[in-house]
Amino acid sequence: MQERRVLIVEDEKIIALDLQRRLEKFGYRVVALCATAEEAVEAALEYLPDIILMDIMLGGERDGVDAAIEIKQKKNIPIVFLTAYADDKTVDRAKRAEPVGYVLKPFKERELQTTIDIALYKADVDRKLQEQEQLFETIFDTMNDGLIAVDLEQNVKFLNPVAATLIGTSGESAVNTPLNGLFSIFDDHSELAAAIPFSAVIKGSNTFKFENVFLQTEQGGRVHISGTISPIKTEFGVEGALVTFRDVTSIKQMSQVIEYQASHDALTGLMNREEFFLRLKEIARDAQQNSRHHSLIYLDLDQFKIVNDVCGHLAGDELLRQVSSDVLDLVATEEHLAARLGGDEFGLLLLDVSLSRAMAIARSVLHSLNRKFIWQKNAFHITASIGVVPVGGASAETYSILAAADDASYLAKEEGGNTIKVYETADYTFLKRRGEMQWISRLNHALDDDMFVLWGQPIAPTKAESERDHLEILIRMVDTDGGLISPADFIPAAEKYNLMPAVDRWVLTHALDHLAMVNEQGTFPRYSINLSAASLADESFLDFVERTIRDHSVESNQICLEITETAAIANLSRAIAFMRRLKNLGVSFALDDFGNGFSSFSYLKTLPVDFLKIDGSFVKGVADDPIDRALVTAVNNIGHVMKMKTIAEFVKDAATRRILEEIGVDYLQGYEIAKPSPLL
Repeated sequence: MQERRVLIVEDEKIIALDLQRRLEKFGYRVVALCATAEEAVEAALEYLPDIILMDIMLGGERDGVDAAIEIKQKKNIPIVFLTAYADDKTVDRAKRAEPVGYVLKPFKERELQTTIDIALYKADVDRKLQEQEQLFETIFDTMNDGLIAVDLEQNVKFLNPVAATLIGTSGESAVNTPLNGLFSIFDDHSELAAAIPFSAVIKGSNTFKFENVFLQTEQGGRVHISGTISPIKTEFGVEGALVTFRDVTSIKQMSQVIEYQASHDALTGLMNREEFFLRLKEIARDAQQNSRHHSLIYLDLDQFKIVNDVCGHLAGDELLRQVSSDVLDLVATEEHLAARLGGDEFGLLLLDVSLSRAMAIARSVLHSLNRKFIWQKNAFHITASIGVVPVGGASAETYSILAAADDASYLAKEEGGNTIKVYETADYTFLKRRGEMQWISRLNHALDDDMFVLWGQPIAPTKAESERDHLEILIRMVDTDGGLISPADFIPAAEKYNLMPAVDRWVLTHALDHLAMVNEQGTFPRYSINLSAASLADESFLDFVERTIRDHSVESNQICLEITETAAIANLSRAIAFMRRLKNLGVSFALDDFGNGFSSFSYLKTLPVDFLKIDGSFVKGVADDPIDRALVTAVNNIGHVMKMKTIAEFVKDAATRRILEEIGVDYLQGYEIAKPSPLL
C-alpha cells in the first residue's frame, strides 16, 4: 500500500512530536512539522502532502484557518482541524476552509486514525471522480461542441449541427428565434430554471461558465450540459454572445456510477461500512441536536465460516446475497439504512424507531434468518447473533454506538448465537467485555512502545552443589503513570484475544537480550521463560524460537522453557514435537503447575520434561495439611523415578522450606527464598 504523507501544523512542539509518533506508528509518513501559518503554506506547496493536520490557534499574526484557506485556494489538499475550540465563531470560520474533518482535543488515537482514513478515502474518491471527468472532458474536447451565436437582442443568428441535434431542432428554423425560447436550461438539483446572465456578459465583457444544469429539448428530453457564454467582440465593440456547450450526460452518469461503487458493497448492493459510518455520524449528530431517537441493529451470522470452509467462497457469497435480500425486504417499506459492515456482519439503522419497536424488528430478522441453507449436497442451519443499540440523546456518539453494537452482538454469539442482546451500560457482562477490549488496546500499545519490563525470581537448589544460577523470568506492564501492572491483570485478556504469542515473543527476545548481556559479565545463569498454550499452537513460533536463539550470544542449555500441564496436554502431539525439536538444540523444559490441570501422571511418560514444577496450591499447605504433604511427596517421587528434577513453587516460610528439603525436592522458589525483582 502506498505510504500516505502527512503535514502537521501545531505550535506546541511536544504535541507535534507526540502526534508525529502516533501517525508514524499508524504507518503514515510525516513530511514536516510547522508552527506558524506561513510555514504551513510554504511546506504545503513544497511537499504537496496527502493530508494536513492543522491546529487552529497558531503563533504569529495568522491562525490555522487563514493558512487553510490560502492552501485551499492554491492546492486542493484535504485539511483536518485538530483543536480544543468548538465555539460557534471558531467553527464558522473553520467552515470557510472547507475542512474534511474537525477533531476536538483531547482525542482518541482510534478517532484520529479513523478521521484521517475516511478523509483520505473521500479525497481519493473525489480525485478519481475528477480524473474520470477530466478524461471524458478531454475526449469531448476533441469533438465539435454545440455553438449558438446570438445578437444583442438575444436572437439566434447561428447554431451548428451539434447544437441543433442536442436541442432537437433544425438550424434553419432556429435562426432569428429568441434564445430563451430555444435554449432552456435548469438546475440539476432544484430543477428550477437557471438564469442566463446575458446582460452581465455583454456589459462586463466577461465569460460566464455554467455547469450542473440540464437542457430541456423541444421533444421534452433532458441533456446534461456544461458550457460558457462569451461576448462576441469586434472592432466596433460587443455585438452579441457565443454560447458554447457540450453534452456531459455520459460523464454525469459515470460519476454517479463511481459514487455508487464507492459507497456500496459490490456483492450485496447494500451500503458499505464507510458510507454507513458517515451516514450514522450525521444521523447521530442530528439525534443529539433535535432529541430524536433511532435504533441500530447489528447482526453477525453464526455459521458463515463453516459454510465458507466446507463449500468455498461461492457458497458464502450466495449466503450473503440471500441474507442481504431478506434484510432489505424487512425494511423496504420504510426509510431505514441497511449496510454490510464486514465479512458476515450487517447493520440496520432504524430511523425514528423506539427500542421496543426495534426489538420487534430484530425478532423478525432473527426469525427470517433462522433457516436451512442448501449448497449442492450440503445443508446448513443458519442463525444470527443480533445486538440492538439505541441511538439518541447523550449516547448518540458514532464510535460509542458502533462499539456498543459490536459488544452486544459478540455477547449474543457467546451465549450460543441465535439470540438478541440489547446493549445496557450497567450490565456487568458489557462492562467486563469493554474492560477486556480496553486491555487489548493497552496491550497493543505496550507491545508497540516496549512498555513491558522483565523481573526475575531465583530458583534455588536444596543441596549445596555447584550449579549455575537459575532464574524464572517474569513480566510486568508499565502503566502510563510509571507504575507497574501485574500480569494477573492483563494476561487473561491477552489469552482470550490471542495476544499471548506476541507477548511471548516480546519476553523471549528481551530475556535473551539480557541473558547475552549477563554472559558478557562472566556469569552464565539459566533463565526459565514461560510459554503460553497459544504459542505452542502457533505454527510459526517454533521457527521464531530457533531464530531468536541463533541471533543471541547465549548457549541453548542456558534456556529453560516453562509450559503448563494444561497447555501441554491440550495439544499433546504438537507439544511433544515442539519440545523434542528444541531439546535437540540443548534447550531444557519445565512442566509448570503440575497437579493443577488434568493431573495424570501417565502424560509424563511421553513429555520430554527436565524439570517438574509442583503446583503452589499444594506446596503452600505442606506444613499444615497432611494431604498436601502426601501429594507433594508423591509428585516428587514420581518425578525422580522419571529422571526429572523437581521444583516447589510458593515456598512461603522456613517451616515449608524445611519440610520440602526433608521430602527431597531439588529446587525451591518463593518469598522464603527471594522475592521477584527487576532485571538490572
